Parts: sequence; structure tokens; C-alpha cells
Amino acid sequence: MSTTRGNSRLSYRSEGKGPLVIMLHGLLMDGQCWVDNGFVSAFSPFFRVVCPDLIGHGDSDRVDRQDFYTRENQVLTIVKLMDELGYDKAHVMGYSAGAWLAMGLLDSYPERLTSVVLGGWDCLNGIPETPFGKLSFAMFMDYARETAPELTQSLSPADERSAEYFFNELSKQFKDDGKLLARSTPKLFWAGANDPYYTSMSELAQQHAIRFVAGKGDHLGEVNHPDRETATHILNFVKARCLSGING
Repeated sequence: MSTTRGNSRLSYRSEGKGPLVIMLHGLLMDGQCWVDNGFVSAFSPFFRVVCPDLIGHGDSDRVDRQDFYTRENQVLTIVKLMDELGYDKAHVMGYSAGAWLAMGLLDSYPERLTSVVLGGWDCLNGIPETPFGKLSFAMFMDYARETAPELTQSLSPADERSAEYFFNELSKQFKDDGKLLARSTPKLFWAGANDPYYTSMSELAQQHAIRFVAGKGDHLGEVNHPDRETATHILNFVKARCLSGING
């Protein structure tokens, strides 16, 4: 494990050599999820794979202040990570909250992206609606405790406050995000067939002629236990960006 310097420090795992691939995890997770699901072992023979713990998660900095978790600040932590690693460009893969952050990079620093993979996230509407209105943090945590206790059972009060700050930023509407899908940066969408985001992601992919990889899982299962075919499709997409001369 290594850590970036200065303020808003990120802890990260790094494996392999070559063009840079940064993998961004979802809420309540950390960079280890990409090791556990096999993506690091699949990508590291061809790329330098870096999996940070996003701020407020894992061993990265957490601050008891809402503005620390804005997408703008989080984008800067990833750009600083790239700078410290000595890379001008990176392939960025984000899942759920990680895809939200990848959209921020596409907005503010498209010139730093070789390609972007967006998984498990509605790029237009963000946090989903429920029969009781927009999903709240309390509703999210109740659902997480019931369906993924491994993500919640070791949370400290400080961890939960950080997660709530992060969730509050996820809940904000970024009205221009839909326009970002028209940018020339190569893009791939990925969602499990049982993910609530599947339909919206599939429709957006069709509308914008974006390649779409359909897995078999639900929202959490798809990133924790992706099937081999899904991982291969995503790997081949990223490799093709290098083979075509679009190198990071």
C-alpha cells in the first residue's frame, strides 16, 4: 500500500507495468474489491493497475466536513495521484460511486483520460427513485445492512459519517453529465442484468452508440463476482485503445 502526499491523501494498491489503469470502487467499499474480484490479476500483465481507496474509505483521509467530499475535490485527488505516478493519461474504470467520480474526470479533465469504463451507475439521473421518493442515506444503509452486512458490520461512527457526506454528494444532480457522453473519449458501459441501473444504462448506451457489456449479477454481485466473460470484454476494450495507438 502506498499513499499520495499532501492534503486529501489517498491510499492505493499498485500492480503491474505499462499504461495506467485506475479502478475506482463504490460506496462502503475500498480498492481491495478490484483485487478480490479478479480484475487486478486480469489487467496487471498488460497494465499498471492502481486501485485507490476513495476519500472517506479504507486507509485514505476522512474529514468531518461536507465540502471535503465534493466531486470537484475528489476529482483533484485522482489527478494528483496520476501526477505523482508520473502519468499524463490513464484508462479509468469506475463502478457505482466510482463511475460518478469517473464522470467528474470526464467533465473536468477529459484530456487526461485514454478511455473510461462506467459501471453500475445512471449517468443522467444518479441516485435512484424509490416508491417513497429519492433514495435517502438512511434507506441506503438499511438496505446495505440487510443485503451486504460484510460492508457495514465493521463501520465506525466516523466511517458512517464519511459515507453520509459522500452519499450527499452522490445525490446532487449534475445536469450536464448527459452531455459528457457525447465527448470523444472512448467509453464503455457495464451493468449486471439484475441491477436497477441496467435498463437506463442500456438505453443510454444505445442512444449514444456506446459499447455496453451486460453481466449476469445484481448491483453488488456484479462487481464482487463478475463472470469471466464480462472481465474479458472489459479488458479487451481497454487493450484495444492501446493497440489502436491511443496510449496512456
